[in-house]
Amino acid sequence: MRRPLRAPTSPTLLLALALPFALTACGDSEGATESDSAAITGGGSSPTSTTAGPATGSESDASATTSVSGTATDGATSMTMTTQAGSSGPIYDVGSPETTGTGTGDCTACGFELDFSYIWIANAEQGTVSKIDTVTMEEIGRYYTRPDGNGNPSRTSVNFNGDVAVANRHGGLTKIYALHADCDEMANGQPGLQTSTGADDILPWGQDDCIAWHTPFDVSNQRPVAWEQGTFNPDTCKWEGARVWTVASATKGLPGLGGPGGVVVYRLNGDTGAIEDTVEIETFPGAQFGAYGGAVDPSGNLWFLPQGLPFTPDNKKMAFVNAQNLAYEIHTIPQNVASYGITVDAEGYVWVSSTGGAGVARYNPLSMTWDYPDSATLSLGGLAQGADELVWVSTSGGAMGIEPGSLDVIKTLTIPDGGTKGVGVDRDGFVWLINETTAYKCDSDSNQCESYDGLDAPYTYSDMTGFQLKNTTCGPPT
Repeated sequence: MRRPLRAPTSPTLLLALALPFALTACGDSEGATESDSAAITGGGSSPTSTTAGPATGSESDASATTSVSGTATDGATSMTMTTQAGSSGPIYDVGSPETTGTGTGDCTACGFELDFSYIWIANAEQGTVSKIDTVTMEEIGRYYTRPDGNGNPSRTSVNFNGDVAVANRHGGLTKIYALHADCDEMANGQPGLQTSTGADDILPWGQDDCIAWHTPFDVSNQRPVAWEQGTFNPDTCKWEGARVWTVASATKGLPGLGGPGGVVVYRLNGDTGAIEDTVEIETFPGAQFGAYGGAVDPSGNLWFLPQGLPFTPDNKKMAFVNAQNLAYEIHTIPQNVASYGITVDAEGYVWVSSTGGAGVARYNPLSMTWDYPDSATLSLGGLAQGADELVWVSTSGGAMGIEPGSLDVIKTLTIPDGGTKGVGVDRDGFVWLINETTAYKCDSDSNQCESYDGLDAPYTYSDMTGFQLKNTTCGPPT
């Protein structure tokens, strides 16, 4: 059973947030790989898509725990904001996800397991993403992520149905189906299913039937990508209507880099790729690498941050976007945290890895305070909560496992060539560590790791398996 965030400590604005899915059913050193090619132009995959107006914010950065609140509406939902004594930040109405389905599917939203398990790892320089079976350690598909093959992908996010959305540093978002049964056999105009079968079988753009959609963005820098939960359908045992978040710099720089000004948050229809909502945040830094990583919380709200080096005020801002009404907040990151990776754990805490100063930090959205695990070890990239409830943080030697209650490092994982960038957890609880050459599947009990060496300049440290989305929504497996 998930324990609640600790009690708030001071009065502040209370945001009563509702789950975006039905409770009755559920529950660079980066940058060196960028080239100088032109970005793909375009605003969306469908001329019938609608875009909401930007949110507006009012800023008051008085301390490291002060937030910026905005107001907006997407025309479909609204929120009541009130001040309540004794509250300290957003209250997350997460309810209970363990409700048994009553339809023909006869399954539960959080107990139902997919009968497959894939990890999706971006091959940055090749412009592709690899689909690897986490049980057999075999690569069973590889796909281009942009029409020109020069997307320079780096972040992947997997939804409850196993499908992946891939963000390209040079602009553009692509969805790929996990199951062949979901692919459109006539997508390329030829009868029968044509799709990649492995690392050496990459089909030309437009020929692979399992690429669901590609939405081009006329931007030079696009990194974060994170799926919302969607709504669980007990009749089909599938999650439906999930939307996907992404963030890009508002102005252009060189390919892979942002420009002066803020950022734009986009939320896309997960079925069509059409842009449904936008939020302009002028007070979040868009220059350098702009928004660097993002994750959703139990209510589907988006959290994202910049790359925190150098230690400048512009790089000390973490953003929150409300899934219900698109209002946003800016939370100040402490000076000693050089932010890099981000994840949200099963209790709703936001964890940030750090490449300088503190090795990792944890943010409490209720009290708006930061905690620091007892470790001086710096992180090199991503982090993820495991099935063992430990938060695994990338290090130069592999990863360190932090116990959320005590904030102590109680386990470590070691890989031969170290330098972990990405951390993921698969369906069976194995911890995956990805450096810039190899993917390792590790048993956190025995510290034994297997390797897959068939990747091409891999660079991924977001929710590459979908485990984090499920863990955040439903809590760790019992």
